[in-house]
Amino acid sequence: CYIVSAGVIKQGQDGFMHVVETHDPRDSALRVFAFAKDMAAAAKTVPMPHTGEPTAIRIGLHTGPCTSGLIGSRLPKFSLFGDSMNTASRMESTA
Repeated sequence: CYIVSAGVIKQGQDGFMHVVETHDPRDSALRVFAFAKDMAAAAKTVPMPHTGEPTAIRIGLHTGPCTSGLIGSRLPKFSLFGDSMNTASRMESTA
């Protein structure tokens, strides 16, 4: 499972990534949708090794608020949480 977001972080003048204070939600949604379409098109160009058929992928999209944070102490991982994340996950898994 991969998570893609748009309009959430941006590289600052100091070279580090920062959370964006304001963004255009419509633009962010359109950018994520365009990425999903491109990802689906690119997957079709990769043949499955055992059948030679094009690779098929499932994509779930949803917009809305979410919370982020690091999980774990030995090997911390960044993750996103919230109803938007849960809805997109359910859409992908039931496609």
